[in-house]
Amino acid sequence: MHADAVDACMDTKRNEAIGQFDLFGGGDTASEETAPGFGLDLVIPSGEWEKSTLLAYEREMLGLYVSDHPLFGVEHVLAAAVDCSLASLSADERPDGTMLTVGGIVSGLTRRVTKTGNAWAMATLEDLEGSIEVLFFPAAYQNCGIHLAEDAVLLVRGRLDRQEDVPRLIASEVKVPDITAAPRGPVTLTLPAPRCTQPVVDRLKEVLESHRGSTEVRLALQSGEKVTVLRLDRKVNPTSALMADLKALLGPGAVG
Repeated sequence: MHADAVDACMDTKRNEAIGQFDLFGGGDTASEETAPGFGLDLVIPSGEWEKSTLLAYEREMLGLYVSDHPLFGVEHVLAAAVDCSLASLSADERPDGTMLTVGGIVSGLTRRVTKTGNAWAMATLEDLEGSIEVLFFPAAYQNCGIHLAEDAVLLVRGRLDRQEDVPRLIASEVKVPDITAAPRGPVTLTLPAPRCTQPVVDRLKEVLESHRGSTEVRLALQSGEKVTVLRLDRKVNPTSALMADLKALLGPGAVG
């Protein structure tokens, strides 16, 4: 019996080596009759994996998220805290050396040690629109390293590096945003009433229209001590790209 099993195993290995492996296990080379002891009763678990487990497997096997994304539902938290989306860094005119804050999920992390024994790291930070390589040199790593882990959602402040073909970020500070207790509320825009001119209104409509979603938008018009809050008839997806467009149109202090 043992000799038969060993012979069957060797036959299978030889067939694999010459490209004759039976994909479905139904060929003559490795049937249950010729390979006693190799039949397995596979138990397929019922129910679904947890979202985090499923997404981790998808990224590990395919290199990307397929069924969902870890940032869906919390993108508004990041959008309110960053200066721009990651995708925009390849196209905008921010010069080399600009200090800025970006946010996303750590989808790749490599820890290294310098010749002098100091730890540092390279990370890939990814949001819903793009990604960027972030370098944590020893001084920054000493303060930020505790927060670095794959699948961690982080806000990173650093210096933009355009010395290579693709922009990178030299990190100086890391914050962990609170994404557990932050409800998805309306996007509130605050504007002095005199600034609410027809050209501004027309441009605002265009911006909101290009970022359609399910989140309400409210406009707070200030006139002296009086504030009038209007609920706009456009709903948006509160991504960092939307926040960047709104800040460019109305000013950084107008978005809340």
